[in-house]
Amino acid sequence: MEISNIIFEKVLINNNISKKEFSEYSKIPYDTVAGWKKRNHVPAYAMVILKDMNYRKKLDLDAENDLRKNNIIIATTNYSLTRNEEKRLKSVFWGTNYTTNDIIDGIKGKNQKMMKRIEENLPFNMQRQIIGKLANA
Repeated sequence: MEISNIIFEKVLINNNISKKEFSEYSKIPYDTVAGWKKRNHVPAYAMVILKDMNYRKKLDLDAENDLRKNNIIIATTNYSLTRNEEKRLKSVFWGTNYTTNDIIDGIKGKNQKMMKRIEENLPFNMQRQIIGKLANA
């Protein structure tokens, strides 16, 4: 299948991809990519690589947007804990995959595993303070 350089360049421009980015992603030397313009011929595999690159770029953007949304949600649901209390609570669950919201939901739901871990690792005054604040929130 013959693909002209004009089509290839239009697709690059529409997807905001430079020839240099394409050559780095595809591991094709830049001179080769630039040489396609002289011959006015682009190999079919280049379009397949470009399609894959565009798809992965969109996936990365979607993942980035999801992370931003999650960070905003976490930042707005503080549950009136001070910064120190939040740090101490996170440190109790260090090394686990629990987020702050998971920990807070576990405390509110009186999850026995989480409550036991808090009792073992936090001073009694800090336990009462955090659990009291979360019970009232």
